[in-house]
Amino acid sequence: MNMLTPILPNDCLYIQLQWENEQILLCISKEGIRRVEEVNAERMITIRGSAQAMMSLLKGSLKLQQQLRLNELSVTASFRHILLLESIFFLAKPYDLVH
Repeated sequence: MNMLTPILPNDCLYIQLQWENEQILLCISKEGIRRVEEVNAERMITIRGSAQAMMSLLKGSLKLQQQLRLNELSVTASFRHILLLESIFFLAKPYDLVH
């Protein structure tokens, strides 16, 4: 999380992940990432898609912009927030270690 701290907002940025009949609400800030029940709707980003598309995003298999172009995910957010999310997902992506 330390390498992400410079790009994270000071105040919570709420992310709602929706797939099939499920949803998770997250708060991302310099203090970390945590699951929440209530959100400030003005600062909320919504990402919708299938469970498979969501897992591809979270695992780093496909970038957010790629999935948007393929219509696998939809995002309700400003372009600035989409770029921020793209950066967060890319920097937090698990990397395979080559021996």
